[in-house]
Amino acid sequence: MIKKLTGLTASVVALASVAHAEVKIDDYLSLDGYATGSATVIEGNSAKDKQLLGAGRPWDSALFAVNGKYENFSGRVSLLALKSSDNFKSDGVTPLDQDAGLLDAYVTYKQGSFAVTGGKFLGWLGFESFHSVNNAFVSFSQVYYASPYSTGAKIEYLGETVSTGVSVRDSQVDSPNLFRGDGEFSNDVGYEAYVLYTGIKSLTLFAGAGYQDVDGGDQVYTYDAWANYTINDKLSIAAEVASIEDVTKYSWLIQPTYAVSADLSVSARLTGVDGDSISDAIGYGVASTYTLTKNFSIKGEVTETDNKGSSDVFGYGVQGIFKF
Repeated sequence: MIKKLTGLTASVVALASVAHAEVKIDDYLSLDGYATGSATVIEGNSAKDKQLLGAGRPWDSALFAVNGKYENFSGRVSLLALKSSDNFKSDGVTPLDQDAGLLDAYVTYKQGSFAVTGGKFLGWLGFESFHSVNNAFVSFSQVYYASPYSTGAKIEYLGETVSTGVSVRDSQVDSPNLFRGDGEFSNDVGYEAYVLYTGIKSLTLFAGAGYQDVDGGDQVYTYDAWANYTINDKLSIAAEVASIEDVTKYSWLIQPTYAVSADLSVSARLTGVDGDSISDAIGYGVASTYTLTKNFSIKGEVTETDNKGSSDVFGYGVQGIFKF
């Protein structure tokens, strides 16, 4: 995970997996986490409703994490809890079979600009965060892709203006289970690589790709590129293009964000997909986040998705977010 929420944009480069107000225990341990609760109203085709609300991404949930560091070593363990019947697997239809699961469970060794990580961790691809608290919107866009949690190893070069990395994990495509990869390294190992560039003032550029040979059958390639430009102290704009072989020919996102004040931000979203195994769609939306305290904020949105060949979907909702 390389994104966290700021007052100007929904996603910027970070090494932490969740935007949080970390609670320090001592020089070696700290805690962080969040809890969310949402109220939404949706109208339209039921299958598309589930996609509108995240298609398997937890948007009413609680996370608790422990972070540790000692000399050149650091690590993280996190637990996610949610109501499985209200959240869905990657097909957007089947409810999850777990109410809680281990997310992060990894150790990193860093020497200079190089870092090596082993364990269970979130991949790099996707402008939108797996954790909805880090996004400007409650719902997810039509881009349809963010790397899943899975187990393996990665190596990164973390420079001042250029960062890059490669990983080998038990799966790369979205797992049917929210909390882990497929646990198999024999026939369907997943690979992922990225390059991140911040050498131009106010501009962040990301490009990444993933590959998996699914059980010796069809090969699956995924591609993702996004850019975020801070126009001034108030306004930023992000754009993304992604593709999943045999699922989407391509999908895209344009999202400006305006900081009305230190406590209030407003975002607009235009997003679409040219489908392969899924239908074409275009989505529109406006969202706003109001920060009441450093630990509590309220996010609201109104969205519409126009689906080719099926019912359109209109939705609106409010999400309360507590972070520590």
